[in-house]
Amino acid sequence: MGIGIPGALITVLLSISNIVLNNFIGTYGSDAVAAYGITYKIDMVPVMLSVGLSQGVAPLVGYCYGSGRIERMSLTMRISILYGVAMGTFFLAAFCLFGTQMARLFLHDGLLADQAGYFTAILGHSAPMLGIINTVTSYFQALGFASKSLLITVMRNAVLFIPAVVIFDRLWQLDGVIAAQPTVEIISAIVCVAMYADDRRKSGMKASDLELRQEPAAPSEIVRHAE
Repeated sequence: MGIGIPGALITVLLSISNIVLNNFIGTYGSDAVAAYGITYKIDMVPVMLSVGLSQGVAPLVGYCYGSGRIERMSLTMRISILYGVAMGTFFLAAFCLFGTQMARLFLHDGLLADQAGYFTAILGHSAPMLGIINTVTSYFQALGFASKSLLITVMRNAVLFIPAVVIFDRLWQLDGVIAAQPTVEIISAIVCVAMYADDRRKSGMKASDLELRQEPAAPSEIVRHAE
């Protein structure tokens, strides 16, 4: 339950944040809502791929941690984050270059397609960050650190996102509302990197302490024990 609750809250808080976001976008008219609806569906492609990557990595991380293969676990995390960031960068480039063309697959109105393409390019800036956030979240879940995983989830979808939408709406209107998500993802990614680095540092210190406590006995002590 402790490990699964953060995963459940991701879905719940994501729904709540989308409700808040749609309410703010709705104040700018039905066209803005329609354009964002298409943008959201396009943006879910890198989101779901990133979630799949992080879920696939979690058993590997847990296995390496449980068997004491810490170096292999660290290598797995580095490769996974690298793949996630590379995949997100690919989608960012695709959204910036072909966002309008993607929107035209779902919208026949040229103005709406252009607006959806513009929204897609903005949201695309969050794609590279997903590889960091989701992988680190799965890392803490795999190690049984439910509180840290829960902290990332709540911070990302509630503590940062909702105030960002409110503030950005007042500062930059509709553009600000759309830009709130990538801004929050960038901040969340920085926090995740800091949390992961801190955990690895503390784990390294614990491993060193354990090695010191488990130093082999001196030969004289071994002989004395045998006698």
